[in-house]
Amino acid sequence: MKKNYKTIGVITLLVLVGGFAIYSYFIKGGDKELKKNDTESIFVENEEKTEEVVKSEKKIVVEIKGEVNKPNVYWLSEDSIVEDLIKEAGGLTNGADLTKLNRADKLKDHECIVVPNKNQVNETNISGSKTDLSRSNLININTANETELDTLPGIGLTRAKDIIRYREEKGGFKSIEDLKNVKGIGESSFEKLKDKITT
Repeated sequence: MKKNYKTIGVITLLVLVGGFAIYSYFIKGGDKELKKNDTESIFVENEEKTEEVVKSEKKIVVEIKGEVNKPNVYWLSEDSIVEDLIKEAGGLTNGADLTKLNRADKLKDHECIVVPNKNQVNETNISGSKTDLSRSNLININTANETELDTLPGIGLTRAKDIIRYREEKGGFKSIEDLKNVKGIGESSFEKLKDKITT
């Protein structure tokens, strides 16, 4: 009988000690500290995910015109290339000339891409007249690169860069007369150029 009382007493003492330990844990904020750590961990994780989403959603605005099925202004991710823009614009038309277009170029914000027509420069008819043949030697100021523009009389590399910058900002030249709007190209300079350029 005394042995039973002794066993009951030991069990009761263990229960009381265990209960006190649990009570002390919650009173001293152990549970709160655990919850706090969990909350901070979740917050940091969510913040990292938010930053990844923001990076992936950063956009640039670009325009495409010329020989594409849907010329327009498009919003694309900042790491897009010319090929991505062409796909967004419904692809190329049958008349597109890709010889002077680098589809792997990375796009810039507010850039304008003009896809030229393959008949614009090399425009010759069956008769092969002198007038038609001369058009094949004209420089297209909407598609020519710096080197090609530099071959024009009075146009150095600096002025060639100004021409390219102007057409990107204005969406291209509507006519050869628009070339006079480029800084440094006046009436006298234009007179020397007009028979050697086209749009």
